[in-house]
Amino acid sequence: MRAVACDDFGGPEQLRVRELDRPPLGPNNVLVRLAYAGVNPGDSRIRQGQFVPRGRHIFPLVLGLEGAGTVEEIGISGSPFELGQAVYGFFMHDYVGDGTYAEFAPVRSRNLIPVPDGVSLRDAAAVACAGTTALVLVDELLGVGPGDTVVVLGAAGGVGHFAVQLAVAAGARVIGVARSSNHDFVRELGAHEVVDYGRDDLPAVIGKLAPDGVDSAVDPVGGAAQESLAGIVRQGGRIASCVHPARSTVFGERDQALLYRFLEATPDRLARLNEHVTAGRVRPRITGEYTLADAAKAHAAIDAGNNRGKIVLRIG
Repeated sequence: MRAVACDDFGGPEQLRVRELDRPPLGPNNVLVRLAYAGVNPGDSRIRQGQFVPRGRHIFPLVLGLEGAGTVEEIGISGSPFELGQAVYGFFMHDYVGDGTYAEFAPVRSRNLIPVPDGVSLRDAAAVACAGTTALVLVDELLGVGPGDTVVVLGAAGGVGHFAVQLAVAAGARVIGVARSSNHDFVRELGAHEVVDYGRDDLPAVIGKLAPDGVDSAVDPVGGAAQESLAGIVRQGGRIASCVHPARSTVFGERDQALLYRFLEATPDRLARLNEHVTAGRVRPRITGEYTLADAAKAHAAIDAGNNRGKIVLRIG
């Protein structure tokens, strides 16, 4: 099969198209013929070797944590899916190496879900990782509901643009934080106000929009931006991050809860996200499409940061 793989950790130049054997199919797995793969910052961190302490890596390393395609083969234990059925989801294993930057990838049936009617394989490929991360932050950690005021950092990015849509769907007033060139994009997602993180004093500007402080905030950025949220969220409010736990005591001093969660893929979460996708409340905005041969360019774009929406690889 044709795939993008790397033989060592390093920069985007490590990614090369090559011919590999189809990966072995376990008894509880299905083999998916992929049409598209989502490209995520996590793929870049794996490429750089940052996840070595978290699991075994098998070289040649085929990256890719999410994708969409059709069921090609079913393991001997069976599957709820049928051959040829369009599916999408998480292609995550107890090891790293058989990812979605390839014509075929194995995955447990429990990590897949049917592609809804009216949703393209291209769009479906970009939903699972960032969409489910946003669902955990907005729904589970923050419990966003009608009448809440929520700030979303990195509102134009992969996780951020899903978080804006999910918070709006929950009935919240959303204040997006993004560079000025992305303000129209964030408003189109449903944000009620947008603030320029590069030019504005965030606590001062958001303080005028919400004099009593905002109820909660979504942090897919981390670092100094995360700490600035202490002066934006009201006393007793919540901040949810997918980047890192609190590195300052300032949140505790203001009786704020900073909740950190690394993505854990579960069938329940994927099913709940799929309900939003099926209903049209949430959809990915794909702003970059690359071929397998240009996977290194896709990773260079991810590494450069400031991406709007999601990037996908076209496998065919």
